[in-house]
Amino acid sequence: MNRVSMREYRLPLADGREVALLDNDRQGKPLLIALHGWLDNGASFLPLAPYLDDFHLICIDLPGHGHSDHKSTPYVFIDWLDDLHQISQAAGWQRFVLLGHSLGALIACAYAGVFPEQIERLILLEGLGPLSQPDESVPEQVRRAILNRSRTRERASAGFASLDEAVAARCKVADISPAAARLICERQLVVREGRWHWRSDPRLRDLSPLRMSEGQAQALIRAIACPVLFIRGEQGFEALLAQWQQRAGAFRQIEMAVVAGNHHFHMDNSAKTAVCIENFCQIR
Repeated sequence: MNRVSMREYRLPLADGREVALLDNDRQGKPLLIALHGWLDNGASFLPLAPYLDDFHLICIDLPGHGHSDHKSTPYVFIDWLDDLHQISQAAGWQRFVLLGHSLGALIACAYAGVFPEQIERLILLEGLGPLSQPDESVPEQVRRAILNRSRTRERASAGFASLDEAVAARCKVADISPAAARLICERQLVVREGRWHWRSDPRLRDLSPLRMSEGQAQALIRAIACPVLFIRGEQGFEALLAQWQQRAGAFRQIEMAVVAGNHHFHMDNSAKTAVCIENFCQIR
């Protein structure tokens, strides 16, 4: 798995929190901001980085993930958009290409609808806009979320005896290769008293109390002004095919590419993923 050295720094936000960023320092190149998936971190884009040296690539550790500060409030979907807006304001990013994987793709898609003037091009990996729910499912969703929060507060983690043990645990619960899981885990773990513990905020595992209606999700999609590239893994999330049928018509301009691999295809099939990105952005 290709790896590249990237500079890490912490960006202070207006509300006092700090967010960790990984930067390839290629100033003057087209700015590409990358958002990782749920319980991942900016290191999930390190395999892509060697193939994206025609971009000024900056990978964000979303709040609660990686080396970024945790939030003092629950992790609600709309707040991810506020986080990204605060980050872009603090960093001085006026206009940029936005790349998101999984949860990062959901955030990126919604953000591009809310702040279309900022986004030059949008690249979605294994995600096609915010999750939605039928109106009639709201009472049960809220109930499950509240009960789940109680379990999160009561849950205690003993940590892991080794990095290898943590990697094995991650592979059991995620569609990810051991090599990709190791790269993410190396950044997501901290050693305390001889045990390896997750840095990530335990409350990230809370269920969302409310999801948008499908109409609301598609309203955000229709507000996106830039060209969009959707890349899915050949063995990725099957539900995305049905979502494509449902939502593709709501985008003004979208194209789909398929890359061999699972949900984390961008880590294991980085060269092909980068070719799709470069062609879409007309870099080469």
